[in-house]
Amino acid sequence: MKRLFILCLMMTILLPGLVAGEGSSIGKTKTGKGEVVVIRSGKEIPIAIGDKLYQNDLIRTGADSSVGIIFEDNTILALGSKSEIVIDEYVFAPEKGLFSMLTRMLKGTASYLSGIIGRQSPESVSFQTPDATIGIRGTQFLVKVESR
Repeated sequence: MKRLFILCLMMTILLPGLVAGEGSSIGKTKTGKGEVVVIRSGKEIPIAIGDKLYQNDLIRTGADSSVGIIFEDNTILALGSKSEIVIDEYVFAPEKGLFSMLTRMLKGTASYLSGIIGRQSPESVSFQTPDATIGIRGTQFLVKVESR
């Protein structure tokens, strides 16, 4: 009976974090100005400097706003005003040889600077826009996606 009680107590403590989908963080915000939010599990959450980001997060900046993000592999991504990007997949497990970064730029402007994934496994990085997919073959690029 005591074991059942402890199991139920552990599930009550651990389950909410698992349901929210907040596994391992993939990076964090390093800079921010103005209105910056993340859409996670259908909820809009304001972002502050140092906040963790997770796979499947949609990051949105408002007018006259910007955000700088650093990922676990030291990739740097900066978004300008009125931008939206989704981090569809991020895997950084160098000890297992697993690398992947798939993003979708929905609108706005972004600056990208490769980290370890882009340097060691450039074919594992894909940056999609509504009109094209950018394959990473260099270390940095700028992109602008017009609103439709």
